[in-house]
Amino acid sequence: MVQAVIPFKSGGIAFILAFFFGLFLFNGIGHMYIGKVRRGVGFLLLGWLIYSLLLVFLIFTIGMNIGQFFDLYSNQYTVPGINDDLIPQNSIHSESFDSNMPMPLLFFFGIIYLVYWIAQAADANRLAKKFNRHLDKEGTLLWY
Repeated sequence: MVQAVIPFKSGGIAFILAFFFGLFLFNGIGHMYIGKVRRGVGFLLLGWLIYSLLLVFLIFTIGMNIGQFFDLYSNQYTVPGINDDLIPQNSIHSESFDSNMPMPLLFFFGIIYLVYWIAQAADANRLAKKFNRHLDKEGTLLWY
């Protein structure tokens, strides 16, 4: 009788896959490697959600700066005598850039994604070791 050999899952490979693909917004690949596909897809979707919130605040911050930049210098490109009465004297032209409102949120979601990225890679490594311990001890698969 031929018996199939169940391969061990390398914790290092699981960590490297999760860490490397997490750089490119594909969290959970390490979990998929060890057979935890649902958990890997969950990590993938949650990572995309966190990154999309980070991206929204980044676009909002850059958009505010660009909008204020054009408002600040738009007075230079007007024809004298035509647009002078349309622009109030105490408008945004005398103010400096003020886009500090979304910056703490941008920083917050950036830190959250960084911690999440490292934690999911460490979790993939931990689960691979757990899988291997169970396989070595019992000779059966822990999940699948």
